Amino acid sequence: MLSTRRILLIGVMGLGMMWACDSTPDKPKTPDEAKAADGPKALEHQKCDASMGRMEKLDTDHDGKAELTQVFDKTTGRELCRIADLNHDGKADMYEYYNADGSLRRREGAYESTDAISEVQTFENGKLVHRERDTTGQRKIDTWDTYDPSTGKLIKRERDTTGTGKVDQWWSWEGDKITIAFDKNGDGKPDPNETIVVGANGQAITAPTANANTTSDGGVYIPPPPPPPPVLMQAYVAADGGAKKKPKNK
Repeated sequence: MLSTRRILLIGVMGLGMMWACDSTPDKPKTPDEAKAADGPKALEHQKCDASMGRMEKLDTDHDGKAELTQVFDKTTGRELCRIADLNHDGKADMYEYYNADGSLRRREGAYESTDAISEVQTFENGKLVHRERDTTGQRKIDTWDTYDPSTGKLIKRERDTTGTGKVDQWWSWEGDKITIAFDKNGDGKPDPNETIVVGANGQAITAPTANANTTSDGGVYIPPPPPPPPVLMQAYVAADGGAKKKPKNK
């Protein structure tokens, strides 16, 4: 006869096999679900320091603060990355990273008074294709931009205006028209009656039904795009890795 202990063990194993047979693999997450899976994501800074290779610094005004720091591979001598202080305050404003062929693959921008990264640009074949931004200073990504690599034009923007990591605005460009879709009910999808089309003059061509975006006089309130970062004069940084360029006098 089987012992009570063995009977219990067989029963537990049987239940485990039944569970395994009934279980189904998880569905792959959509891009929006992936963004919201663990809440808003922080912009990640990639390393660019002396541990990677030979470091060279350029201090043109001899104030002890390098305007340009470059890191080179010790074996091949090719440039791996560079750090630029564009406003001469001693803090890094921009990082650039290069492929083996010397083309630009990544650029990070630090637009605040801290070391926090505000923007990450991704390049393919030296062309900008994607950009992630923190437009609110919360140290989290809230805007995702997609560019046409053949023209360099912005073609799609996704925004998280609630700070949850979930996209609730979808912007798309077609010629002079911008279509903006909104998710007001929080289901992660564009609401059918919450889409507007904006013309070149900034006026709504197609307005949504009366809702929070409609003003009392029948007009349509169009949320502005994320504020652009401060204009940074790239006097010491060339995307092609060339020599320092002096700013033109105006």
